[in-house]
Amino acid sequence: MIEWLFPMPVYCHKPTFDEIFLVQNEIKKNLPNIIENDNWDKPEGWEDEVETNIGHRWHSIADYGLTNLEQYIQKHTDIYRNELEPFMNNDIFLSHSWFNLNKAGHSQEWHAHTDSFISGVYYYQTNGQDGDLMFKNTNQFAQRGFFPTGKKVPEKVFYSPVEGMILLFPGWMDHRVQVNKTEDTRITVAFNWLTVNTLRKGLIKDERTNK
Repeated sequence: MIEWLFPMPVYCHKPTFDEIFLVQNEIKKNLPNIIENDNWDKPEGWEDEVETNIGHRWHSIADYGLTNLEQYIQKHTDIYRNELEPFMNNDIFLSHSWFNLNKAGHSQEWHAHTDSFISGVYYYQTNGQDGDLMFKNTNQFAQRGFFPTGKKVPEKVFYSPVEGMILLFPGWMDHRVQVNKTEDTRITVAFNWLTVNTLRKGLIKDERTNK
């Protein structure tokens, strides 16, 4: 009998229309202001093209009052943590959130949120074909194809996007987004949960320049 050791938990919830009705309408109402007010660039040092406000604003959800989205995230984060019963079950808070605009030809390279307790993403707009989210096997030998890598032990796992879907995972897990080969723009909201920090709001430049 084969026993599977050290599984890695990724939480995935694909909602019904009713579950996300208020969340989707809330984002739709605020999105024009978010796009107009914020700066959109790829993260510093990245080669892959993507437009995000991660370098401009600490906490888009808090700053734009997206309370329905915050409650939706909170609900599923509580489910995730309660099912896992981790040793580190400290109080956590939603510390950082940002929007990603993945247009035609855009992608996101391999990265991790190493300062985050839990990371996640909410899919606001997607056609389902605009780039899967990929997770890399956390075992360094499986990443390189050593035994027993194969059908049962994959090097990578792919999640196809669905509107309203939420994914939660340990922030240190390596992940990337495939190239958007369609002409549509995928819009997501990514976020981090931290255990020790202070809630930040406003523009990042305000803190750096003291203006």
